[in-house]
Amino acid sequence: MKRKISINPKTGITYIPKDLVESGYRKDVELLANAITVTLIKPGTNLKSVKRSLEIVIQDIELRMKQGKE
Repeated sequence: MKRKISINPKTGITYIPKDLVESGYRKDVELLANAITVTLIKPGTNLKSVKRSLEIVIQDIELRMKQGKE
């Protein structure tokens, strides 16, 4: 799934779509970041599940690249 969040450049306040909040992304949401990407981690998720989820995201990126969707 490809989604967008909105970050106010002045306040840093971020809008997370309602359906993501309802699915559990609320309160203290951990994140992993590097120079290019940020991964939001649903509260209560273990690192093994995060790793598997990221592997699926990589597969999706590779498919989009093959299809010329960037």
